[in-house]
Formats: sequence, C-alpha cells, structure tokens
Amino acid sequence: MKYWALAGCLWLAVQASAASGLSEAEALCRSRRFAEAEAVYHQLDAGGAPRAAVAYGLGKIAIFRGDYVVAVRLLERAVAMAPDRSDYFLWLGNSYAWAASTAPLGGKMELGRKCLAAYRRALELNPDNVPAHLSLMNFYRHVPAVLGGGMQKAQAEAEEIGRRDAARGAYARAVLYAHEKQYPRAWVTLEALLHQSPDHYAANLLYGRLALVTGTRTAEGEACLRRCLEGCPSEDDEGQDTVRWCLGQLAENRHEVAAARRAYEDCLRTNPTFGPALDGLARLHPAEPGTTAVTSVQAKTGTSRLMAADPRPGRGE
Repeated sequence: MKYWALAGCLWLAVQASAASGLSEAEALCRSRRFAEAEAVYHQLDAGGAPRAAVAYGLGKIAIFRGDYVVAVRLLERAVAMAPDRSDYFLWLGNSYAWAASTAPLGGKMELGRKCLAAYRRALELNPDNVPAHLSLMNFYRHVPAVLGGGMQKAQAEAEEIGRRDAARGAYARAVLYAHEKQYPRAWVTLEALLHQSPDHYAANLLYGRLALVTGTRTAEGEACLRRCLEGCPSEDDEGQDTVRWCLGQLAENRHEVAAARRAYEDCLRTNPTFGPALDGLARLHPAEPGTTAVTSVQAKTGTSRLMAADPRPGRGE
C-alpha cells in the first residue's frame, strides 16, 4: 500500500514539474527567447512531459526560425497525438502556409489544401479561436476565388472576428482595406482603433507599414513604429526586427543614411538572419557619412514585401 502511495506521489510530482516547465517554455516563446525555450522543451521531452505539447512548442519555434519542413513534421505529430486541440491545428495550418511560400508550384497547391483544412478544423474544434479566424482571413485574401479563396470569404472572416473582439475586428477590416489599396478607409479604421487602444501593437505596425508603402503620414507612421518598440509583440505578431527594418526603410527614404544604418544594425541584433536588413546594410555599406547611398526609389525596393502574404495570425502585411 505504501509503495502505491509513494508511486502516486512521485507521478503527481512529475506532472506538476512538467506543467511548470511547459509554462516556462511558453513564456520564453512569448518573449521571443527561442533558444532558451527550445532548451526547456528538450529537457521536458527527456523528462517525460506530454509529447504532444513538446512537439507543438518546438514546431512553433521552427516556424519562427524559418525551418518549415521541421515545423510541419513536428506539428503533424502534435495533432496526431492531440487531435482535439484547436490551437495545434491552427499552427499546423500556419506551418503549411509558410512551407507553401517556399515550395514549387505543385507543392504550393497541395500545401494550400492542407492549410485550409487545418484552419477549418481548428475552427470546428473552437469557433471562438480568433487567431484561427484571422489566419483563415489571410488565407482567403491571398488565394483566388477559383482556388477556394477570395475577398468575399475574407470579409466574412473579418465579421466573425468583429463579433468576438471589437478591436481585433477593426484591425482585420483595416488589413483588408490595405490589401485592396483602399488606403483612406484603412487610415480611418486604424486611427479610430488607435484612439481607443493606443498601444495596440499590430495596429501600430500596420499604420507604420502603410506610411512606408504610401509615402504619406510618415511622421505619424514612425511614431507608431516606435510605439511598437515600447511594447511586446505576442506570438501572433510580427517581431520587433520587422519594426526596426521599417524604421530603416523610412530613414532611407529621407536619405538619412546613418539613421538607416543604425536601424538595420538594431534589427540584426534582434534577428541576425533578417534578410531585408542585411540587404539594407549592403546597400548602405559603400556610403561615407554625409553622403546619399540610395535614392527613395531604391530604398523602396523592399517595401513590396510589406503587403505580401504572411499567413500567421495577426500578420497584416
């Protein structure tokens, strides 16, 4: 009897330790401290933590690192072990979407079908999963109607988001306005949202992106980007590396070479493999202080990516 009581106590202690470790790893991921989070997940895996939770966490880290093949494998494993988890299916869909972005044409089609199925399954399991609605909205807005997407479906998802969360619904509408180049409506929507929620990270970033893309309201856009640097992005948001790159682009457009260089260097301290910032520094490197190395047009060569497809939840470019 004592043996079984002791075994039960040990089992409870292991489970409590695993739960604490998972909470620690998740907090590290939210803080973008991926190397530390990964180490904790591997320790948990060796210590008998739930395999599905470990695979899910490592899969998300792989997405942020750009290792989409590994991300797909890990997240497929996670949903196989925990087929009732809406959040697992959401991030499986995100992994398919990112893998499709680097796949050949034939592979894109197959991954796109898997992506859509995963998002739909996430919402079947939890219709109130707002990030899944946002990811599905982004999928629809980037995929032609003949292939199962289209703006009408995207707008329906934005309405679903608005029914559940007014602020995120307003942000979703602003994303769609920007996507369709309805910039006046996007500005009005973002300004109303930021009046109510001035620290809304994704809305501030989108405002800064629009300022960069349109070449208007650049002072306000820069202020919004700097507000992002004072906050903390969620796992559903672009990181501050993107914010710093946008600031560098704005500085390039003003022919402020030193300021642009500082912004790109700050970006690379956050993410040493951030390609657009590396490209920016390569453009600026030959310049001496006080000279103009780029033109406004050259500085904007990278801004087309601002409105490119980014299927992760919260991504508005």
